[in-house]
Amino acid sequence: MLRYICYALPSLLLAAFLRPNNVAAQEQLGMRLERFSGLYGAAVNPAFSANMPHPWEINLFSAEVFAENNYAYFQETSVQRLLRNSDNVIAEHDITPERPAPANAIIQSFYNSDIKAKGNLHTRVSGPGFAMRIAEQHVLGITTTLRADFSASKIPSDLYYPRISELKRGETVNLDPFSFQTLAWGEIGLHYSHYDPEQQFGWGVTPKLLLGVAGGFGRSERAFSFTPGGGDTALVGQPVWTYGLSGDILDGGDKIGIDGMGFATDIGAFTVEPDEDGYRWRAGVSLLDVGWVKFKNGAEQHQVQFENIRTIDGANLKADDPRAYTRVLSDVVLGDPNASLQKNSMVIGLPTAISFQADWRAVPNVYVASVLVQRIPIFPNSIKRPSTLAVVPRFENRWFSVSLPVVLNDWRSLRAGVAARLGWLYLGTDNLGAFTNKGDLTGVDAYIGLKINGFSLSFEREGSGLRSDKKKGRKQNRRKIKCYEF
Repeated sequence: MLRYICYALPSLLLAAFLRPNNVAAQEQLGMRLERFSGLYGAAVNPAFSANMPHPWEINLFSAEVFAENNYAYFQETSVQRLLRNSDNVIAEHDITPERPAPANAIIQSFYNSDIKAKGNLHTRVSGPGFAMRIAEQHVLGITTTLRADFSASKIPSDLYYPRISELKRGETVNLDPFSFQTLAWGEIGLHYSHYDPEQQFGWGVTPKLLLGVAGGFGRSERAFSFTPGGGDTALVGQPVWTYGLSGDILDGGDKIGIDGMGFATDIGAFTVEPDEDGYRWRAGVSLLDVGWVKFKNGAEQHQVQFENIRTIDGANLKADDPRAYTRVLSDVVLGDPNASLQKNSMVIGLPTAISFQADWRAVPNVYVASVLVQRIPIFPNSIKRPSTLAVVPRFENRWFSVSLPVVLNDWRSLRAGVAARLGWLYLGTDNLGAFTNKGDLTGVDAYIGLKINGFSLSFEREGSGLRSDKKKGRKQNRRKIKCYEF
């Protein structure tokens, strides 16, 4: 049994989220950077709401999903074809001359590379939220969000399925350290931003109460040897495996509720050169998702460690639920069902990152933005956010915008996307090729948002955000926004 677990674990961790029933760059830049983005823009820099051109907004709903990996893929297909034919997915290793693939099959394959494997899944659903300008220079708001993330990093190349599945009895591989993390949680945030027209400087902060629903992590903290034996046995040498699971997962997932609590914050600032049409340029910096969730309520953290080489018989690793399995594993490997238990709690960090943004107006209504997001995990079990470098040209006005993000994801894969806003509706993807090409499908990115912006029933010229007041010799905000004209 242990041998098969070692074979299957990387595949389950890195490929499961690409299954068609789960596809539901991580930054969704097509809805974050324009002047009218409001609270959507606060997700990349909480200061950006300070120069939104409208006096208030209500976020009705938004949803986004991002998935990317270099371990598993679907051959020559697109997201649409995958969704239409989800019942016809077949693994490449299950195809034989006696059992050929059906004509309409979607073939799922695994890479075989010397590059260490990684994978990420990010989902976010934002519910009711609002922001309101107060006394011209202040914006106050509330946000509510449900999120679920998964990350796996530094998976050794010997664990690519074609290699581990062909490992022969008695053949030893040394596996370098690797890790994975997963977390599902809710957020209730209080948002504030401020703009100083004399200094042409804005800042913002979004402190968030975190409600942990479920989580887990696993770390192989040093290199260990693995040798398949006869039957279900394997020889394992000098591992240090640390793992933790929240209470609802350990109990089989039958009782979904709030199992953990935590705190996080986003903080950012920008400087800008405003004019009558909005601004000539804007530059900002922000820290995102600085925080953690601590699980108690039945959570457990374990560690399996020994200094010699031991033979483990997988036939003995049987249990009725995950909590019982932790005891069986500890008993089989360490000789004591409670020896691996370290504590009845665990901490999982959010996908912390630092971000730099620059935006420049090329011609009226046409802007070019650049964004750098660099992950900086601050806890041993932090979700690993993909690093992102992007250039995003866009056209925007009060009732319509279109963006064309070009994104380098995690310094490896280059993607192009498209996003549009019609009135209050946002639609987009930072990975258009996943929907249009018929190459290898390794991930997906899509987002949608619907909100209402404040407007005035007067027929004054629509607001442009920051402007110059020549009489007073300073910059100030314009609040009058006319109704949409379709």
